Amino acid sequence: MSDATESRAGAPSRPSGGVTRLVHADARHALQRIQASSMLEEGQVCLLGLDAVRERMGPRWALRREMVYEYVQATLRRQLGAHGFFLRVSETDFLVAQPEVSRLAGQACCLNVLRELLTYFLGEALIADIVVHEVNSIDGGRIGAVKLDAAALAGLQSAAGAIAPPPVSQDRWTPFIAHDGRRLRASCQLEPVFQLKTYARIGFRMTRRVLQLPGETPLSAAEQQTLTGADIEKLDFATLARGLNRLQQETDGDRQPSLMLPVSYVTLSSHRGRSALAEFFRAAQANVQQGLICEVCDIEGVPPGALLAATSLMRPFCLFIIGRLHAPPLGPLTALRDAGLQGLSLECPPTLESDDAFGAFARSVVAAARPVGMRAVMLTGVAGPRLAAIASHYGATHASFAPARAKIDAVGEPAPERV
Repeated sequence: MSDATESRAGAPSRPSGGVTRLVHADARHALQRIQASSMLEEGQVCLLGLDAVRERMGPRWALRREMVYEYVQATLRRQLGAHGFFLRVSETDFLVAQPEVSRLAGQACCLNVLRELLTYFLGEALIADIVVHEVNSIDGGRIGAVKLDAAALAGLQSAAGAIAPPPVSQDRWTPFIAHDGRRLRASCQLEPVFQLKTYARIGFRMTRRVLQLPGETPLSAAEQQTLTGADIEKLDFATLARGLNRLQQETDGDRQPSLMLPVSYVTLSSHRGRSALAEFFRAAQANVQQGLICEVCDIEGVPPGALLAATSLMRPFCLFIIGRLHAPPLGPLTALRDAGLQGLSLECPPTLESDDAFGAFARSVVAAARPVGMRAVMLTGVAGPRLAAIASHYGATHASFAPARAKIDAVGEPAPERV
């Protein structure tokens, strides 16, 4: 990308600058969303240039650039949290959009990110190598941008550090910006969980929905499957933060016997994801008497060894680790025999209206889980005690109940009944 004609640090004027051509076919859709928003006018979109890394690596660049891209992406995910999104738009340029923060704070954040990257790859971050542009126009395959004064931006580092609340704060994680520019919000309810043998309540289970803003339109299961790994991480963190906040509100701070936390395999399988989850789990431990239950989602198709490795590092925080299925199993779940799971959970289909249909469903789930050594079989979203009794008759061990009557809390989400 050619340099812009003017250097500045957050100045309001926007003279035309350099341009770069897109290299990703799927980048145009996200850029169209940016173009249609007010982010360009607000100065909330920047380009980070890695030309210095490419030049310093010389012939090694072709061999090492994929490794560079992976590290850059991991760093941006960590630094931006839920406040922005990014995509690579050329061989050495990453576009960063931060609609949740001010222009100066966003630019300072980009400066910090680029300094960290240059120090990692080159051992130092020289002012001459720090290339951050503010994007002022998007036109098809071209991005117009103005180069910022890196020396002046250095004085804004404190602003960048001030934008991130504590890791478990719900304000940090929801709403969040998906990879394609959509603004999403994680909605979390607390379902009471019962042990069916004694019908004793053993705590709460967090259950979530994903809503697209504005309009609060729920994302379907199929739409959620299109989210990237980074989006899924944000969804996990947003759900946990919102759920812990609701637990304090709904229980007046009283410690519960246990708490079931949903976590995606994608998040568990990354070192960064596990590190962040550890903070959430430590915070959750203060709210329970006996311990936590980790409910691992998106386990279909995951090799047992990989699932065991991903969950093993979370065991010190948990009483039990169970797996969550997307759909009723068609036969014995032999692939999960050596995955290290102690139980399974499955949402009850809302179409099961008769006792016989529900009984057949419960019987098939238990029949698939028991041969592979699952100690617990939990049905979630059960409509009421009668169906829970039927599930217990066929061998289910636990059930959670969706609230029969919902109240509306301060942020417009339904709050569960006390049980």
